[in-house]
Amino acid sequence: MSPQQQQFDGFRLDFSATLEDARDAVRAVIQWLVDHRIQDDECRQWELVLAEAANNAVLHATPEQTRLTVRIEAALSADDIDVRIIDHTSGFDWPEEAALPEDDDSEHGRGLFIIRSLTDHVSYLRGQDYNVLSLRSPRKSPLHVEEDTEETLELMTAEVASCYETLANIFRLIADAGNDVEPVALAVRWLEELRELAGADFLVLRMAATDAGRLPILGGVPSTIVWEPLLDLRNTEAVETRAAVTRQDQWFDGSTTFAATDPLRKAGEHISGLVHPLESGGDLAGVLTVGVFKPLWEPSARELNVVRSLGDFLGALLHGLHRRDEANQARLMKRELQIAADIQRSLLPAELPQTRFVHCAAHLATVEEVGGDYLDGILLPTGGLLFVVADVMGKGVPAALFATAFHSLLHSHLDLAARPSRLMQRLNQAMFPELDRADMFITAQIVHVSADGLMLYVSGAGHAPLLLSEGNHIREVFADGPPLGVAADAAYHDYSINLSTYTHVLLHTDGLSDVVSGGGILSREALHEWLRTTAASAADAGASRDSLHRLHRQAVDAASQQDDATFMVITRGAKTLSANTQNSLSHAKG
Repeated sequence: MSPQQQQFDGFRLDFSATLEDARDAVRAVIQWLVDHRIQDDECRQWELVLAEAANNAVLHATPEQTRLTVRIEAALSADDIDVRIIDHTSGFDWPEEAALPEDDDSEHGRGLFIIRSLTDHVSYLRGQDYNVLSLRSPRKSPLHVEEDTEETLELMTAEVASCYETLANIFRLIADAGNDVEPVALAVRWLEELRELAGADFLVLRMAATDAGRLPILGGVPSTIVWEPLLDLRNTEAVETRAAVTRQDQWFDGSTTFAATDPLRKAGEHISGLVHPLESGGDLAGVLTVGVFKPLWEPSARELNVVRSLGDFLGALLHGLHRRDEANQARLMKRELQIAADIQRSLLPAELPQTRFVHCAAHLATVEEVGGDYLDGILLPTGGLLFVVADVMGKGVPAALFATAFHSLLHSHLDLAARPSRLMQRLNQAMFPELDRADMFITAQIVHVSADGLMLYVSGAGHAPLLLSEGNHIREVFADGPPLGVAADAAYHDYSINLSTYTHVLLHTDGLSDVVSGGGILSREALHEWLRTTAASAADAGASRDSLHRLHRQAVDAASQQDDATFMVITRGAKTLSANTQNSLSHAKG
């Protein structure tokens, strides 16, 4: 037999309904599993299962049906092996329980017992024109068996070490800024640190001037290179200017032809590196140039992470220092709080992501200049959306610092976004030592919405319940795991919700309802009534956010706000979002 093999997202094979062709088809599937590095014991198990399943399909074929083909399909995922067998026979009734026949010599029922015993999931669909047998078992072989275990552990260790290294340097940087160091001295000191961490030969930091259109130099290393003191943004031929104007990284190497007016020419002819734009609160803060004295720079993932993460933080901090100096603030504490506020606001997205079917709007209000509430909305490469609301115990600078660390770790592990519980567990493991040492904790809620807007997955860490409504009733989802920082080995779970019957979803911190100590004007019943009315009126995300903000402000006006208040409204519908929609995220000091 020479069956025709076809390609799809796995393995597919059509064969005639004969025992000989069935045996060849099973061998072909097993060879495909072998080629994909599935372990021998797994292959032997599947060979036994598929032999029984394929023979079953063939044995129920009439002489006229043997001319028809049987299809076998196999697919691999990170966790499972799935196989389907599709035949065009009259089929048979699948028993509710598959047991061994009482007669040892009887073959009837033995095959079904083997199939049930050696697979985790079996389903049989008997149709008018065809029948489908679906089989699935967890894979025992790792997804990338070619990777060496020791090498993988080393990579994981390096990743965790890189995150901690970045966070440690951020805390050191904040401590330096708190010593009332002049911005230029702070910049030069940290450019030297950054040059060593990134394995670079030279760095140049230019900060946006108050006079728009210019990029004056704040610092450059080594000091032996005399850098151009001022760069005009109208000089569109310069690499640094292109990074500032486009707000995108600009790479250069030995093949780059520098314009005669490009300041980077002063570093030499055979250089390579990266110009990274720095932003703060949606504004251009400056540009950071990192390079080496060779034609090709091949930085490691760790070095790039250091350049971007620490560079962004340094830029936001210096931007805040610059504003502090311009305002000539009289007291050191006031200056430190303003810096922390600028840094915290720079971590918030300028606008929340919107898709054709899912819209969102949010509001964050802090009691002091800075607070412990955090929210984020991220459009993932898959087209799905990740929404996060978190609340650090306490207020002020300590809470803001942990919110900053939470943001950094969250964005370092977006590969886990589709599984909120795994992402929550990774965040807890990474932050537990510092939270435990400071005797603090973080409550959080992570929500993933599928690209088609139909499925929502939520995981919680000691957070307020997720609220959903379609206008008639309210559903509360208590995705309750312990807060981050309570237990190093805490377990978290995913809760899946079909959004086809819901139009409005509310995520919020407890500060929304705890307006008055000992009670709360925005009670559970008040929030439920607001959400029910809002969903019934089919209000869009922005209008829903504004109406809840007004309700909250009325409560605050009648009492005294004692906690940061953050909430996010997610709406699901079929309307295409207007291209000029703005202000999906608002924030204010309570």
